[in-house]
Amino acid sequence: MKSNYLCEYQSNLFSLSKQEHEEKIKIIQLFVENGLIKIGTKTYPIVYGDIYFINAGEGYSIVEIEEELVQSTIMVSADHLKELAKMLDFESDYYKIFEKKGHFHVASPHYKAIDRRFKEAFSVVATDKPFSKALFVSRVFELLNYAVVAIEKRK
Repeated sequence: MKSNYLCEYQSNLFSLSKQEHEEKIKIIQLFVENGLIKIGTKTYPIVYGDIYFINAGEGYSIVEIEEELVQSTIMVSADHLKELAKMLDFESDYYKIFEKKGHFHVASPHYKAIDRRFKEAFSVVATDKPFSKALFVSRVFELLNYAVVAIEKRK
């Protein structure tokens, strides 16, 4: 499971080679009260608990923070997630979230519920128990649902 899926929960360090980084989509929740996140050419002020969906190959950096950066991060092979999106009739939403602009930001007043999804994903990602892959993927799609809801509200 580790080749297609990576997860860190409320960590200040994510160890991943640049090559692996480029091949994976990223879902990031930040737990810091200040600073900026630059994704491609767009810059967002960091708001505690917001969630960012970043396409494979899209560069990002976190700058101007005044405290220790704590984040939860999920990385999934872009090719694998596209296959799942096709299987689950989620292709148009996948395009809107990741490919249209290279990223998507969701302001999250419900950050605790999102945090719980990351924690659950982290708890199963490293296990080889039955259904661990399915449980991890279900948490990823639950997180993607937050983006789908935000897209619908913006229409």
